[in-house]
Amino acid sequence: MAVQGRFNAKFNIFDARHRSTTGSGRCYVTEKTDLLGLDWLIAILQYRHLPKELSCRMTTTCLNQTREESVAQLCHKYASVFEEGLGSCTKTKAKLFLKPESRPVYIKKRPLPYASQPAIDAEIDRLVNGGVLSSIDYSQRAAPIVAVKKANGTIRMCADFSTGLNDALMLHQHPLPTAEDVFNKLNGGQLYTQINFADAYLHIELDDSTKEILTVNTHRRLYRYNRLPFGVKSAPGILQEVIDSMISGLNGVAAYLDDIIVTGRSTDEHRRNLEALFDRIHNYGFRVRLPK
Repeated sequence: MAVQGRFNAKFNIFDARHRSTTGSGRCYVTEKTDLLGLDWLIAILQYRHLPKELSCRMTTTCLNQTREESVAQLCHKYASVFEEGLGSCTKTKAKLFLKPESRPVYIKKRPLPYASQPAIDAEIDRLVNGGVLSSIDYSQRAAPIVAVKKANGTIRMCADFSTGLNDALMLHQHPLPTAEDVFNKLNGGQLYTQINFADAYLHIELDDSTKEILTVNTHRRLYRYNRLPFGVKSAPGILQEVIDSMISGLNGVAAYLDDIIVTGRSTDEHRRNLEALFDRIHNYGFRVRLPK
């Protein structure tokens, strides 16, 4: 019998003659019916004669253990999905379109806090080594970078495309799902898993004509993006369209940008839905951030 958890509680029980008995005991929570222990029964007068030998031994399955086993199986079967480094979308490339009347805007580099420079340098090196950025000597367009502190305390480099490029771009028209859309897809589920991609936007390569307009001005030099960066106003719609295509037709799967939730009405169904999703993730060339 698979037990999801247990807790101690005070209780007040009435027997067949409506006599009240108070006490405390342990309650076990299962997928279907919650169970009361023998200590609850023998608190009732008419059951106090039950011998202790009638109690059964119960094997419990902890949710944490089940989760760890599922993660281990997924990591073994889809090892490439959990590899370090950046994945690359195999299905499409992103293309941005400028408004006909737009003019190039070149913004000078902004000063960075001295304490943030080592982290920004390390991030630039990582992106260059990963093929995300390429150094260039000249560009008619350039956006400055800013150092943003993440929730975990690390520093992230962001391009400030609000300085001109975003106004010059035509918006990629693809709707983002509403909360109601997500809840409808997950309706009836009992188990849930949240999956988050590592640098989701950067999985999507840029069309060659688009690379020319995505230039950033750093404290080191000019760099041009080869992958879709966060901060471009069309990026959310482009990413959502790719993810929607990835999960199309899958049962118990919903996504909002780079956050995907998988559900199932039972452990077996949940596992099947997860494996179906990871098949798609593998085929699309994406990588998953394991801590999620």
